[in-house]
Amino acid sequence: MRWTGTSEAPAVVPPARVPAPAVEATAAALVALGATGEVRELPADLSGPAEVAAHLGVATAALARTTVLTTRDGRRLMVVSSRVHRLFPPALAAVLSEPELTVDDDLDVLRCTGAVLGSASPIGLAEPLPTFVDVALALHPVVWVPAGHPHTLFRTRYDELLRLTGGHPVEIG
Repeated sequence: MRWTGTSEAPAVVPPARVPAPAVEATAAALVALGATGEVRELPADLSGPAEVAAHLGVATAALARTTVLTTRDGRRLMVVSSRVHRLFPPALAAVLSEPELTVDDDLDVLRCTGAVLGSASPIGLAEPLPTFVDVALALHPVVWVPAGHPHTLFRTRYDELLRLTGGHPVEIG
């Protein structure tokens, strides 16, 4: 597995720094799927999306967040959306022709993805989820996606993100 630390040069991250199995699964999936990006660990002192975006040299809108939702009949799905879009489950339910969608809580997200709310990777999951990807991310040449830990992301392109996740484009905001 290859990781990129806080510098641009590739580096192996010692297990003590990011011990999350979800991060390891994401890194392995990136390699297995022939992705162009690698998992990158961010400094722990970055306090929010604007600081993360500034650190990476991208617009905040190029940062993705993941949300796990459950349909009325108990099926789970994942949405990868731009950080600048608020996810409104009733509107998304209408777009996806679902009678109802509810956002999973932290414990459900942890059980289903191995990561805490907001840091779940859309790839490398033990059981892949149907994934829907915000079309607004296509406006950016590079997007940064959660990689299984609150301080890890991976770099990709919108078209590659769709390929990696088997995702479907959807308008969120």
